[in-house]
Amino acid sequence: MTAQSDFKNIVRERQQKTGESYTTARSHVMRARAALLGLPEPTPTPAADPHLDAVVLKVNERSARVRIFGEAAEVTFKSSDACDLVPGHIASLKLTKRWTWRGNAYANGSVASTVLDVARLGLVALPLEDGDLLDARELYEPHRAPDPYAPLWRKLTSRPRPAFQFDPIAWGAFPGEDAEESAACRASELLGAGDEDGARELLMDVLHRDLRCIDAHGHLGNLEFDRNPDGALLHYEVGIAIGELSLPRGFDGFLPWNRLYNRPFLRCLHGYALCLWRLGRAREAQLVFERILSLNPNDNQGVRVCWNDLREGRTWEDGEARDAKEEAERRLGLQ
Repeated sequence: MTAQSDFKNIVRERQQKTGESYTTARSHVMRARAALLGLPEPTPTPAADPHLDAVVLKVNERSARVRIFGEAAEVTFKSSDACDLVPGHIASLKLTKRWTWRGNAYANGSVASTVLDVARLGLVALPLEDGDLLDARELYEPHRAPDPYAPLWRKLTSRPRPAFQFDPIAWGAFPGEDAEESAACRASELLGAGDEDGARELLMDVLHRDLRCIDAHGHLGNLEFDRNPDGALLHYEVGIAIGELSLPRGFDGFLPWNRLYNRPFLRCLHGYALCLWRLGRAREAQLVFERILSLNPNDNQGVRVCWNDLREGRTWEDGEARDAKEEAERRLGLQ
């Protein structure tokens, strides 16, 4: 055995023990050898950029499942800041150690940055179904003055437009499965029963299976909404961006609420607009509400009330105070 091959074997043995990269293990071995022989410590070779970009697939309390670009296998990434990651984001990870245990890949380190770039996720856009013309004025009850929504209603329903529906995967109904028994529906039931942890885990499992389940992104946003609107906004934003992969540029059709699989996208838009309003980004919120009304002018979500509040310059706090007053009056039997 040559001295060079002997040296490589020592380096590889250290790799097996520590999980370090070959370069890092080599530098430690060289430093130890220099100290043993009384030689000057070797000058380290400049390291390559340690950051690796990865798609976030699922987030647990102390780890995340990610797929590093250029690698086939998924990796369980362990980090104190992993819980702040959002499925569908691309994270720049600084890895300090990698190892394999029972055939599964692991790594630890820290998150350098995150970004939403849906084009890099490699997702196949969900197909839109139907496309038949819909005359909203014939189908829905009109809004008339003095309703402040009436002028916008007339504009949005001035002509028939094609009406579409998202693929069932948007709802979490995968091929061959009952839509009413989807994991996203079961997560809603857990939320209704107060089991937020169970619901979150189930929603993460759904996204690990397919990031295109828009409903799961919306539910995760709902879980964050009350205590963390900034975090909720990120979940809604991912759901919207994935839904928009299905919409051609300049989309001018309807996405009616009564077509079940459109609801996740409309809910994400609604939650996103509410977060914008709550965070003081009033003009952006108003534009998103107007987009929802354009897609579904029948407004099954009550968006027109929020839209009018913003149009008249009301803040989020103004709306909260009004709602609290109305609720108190209702309980007192004054309405």
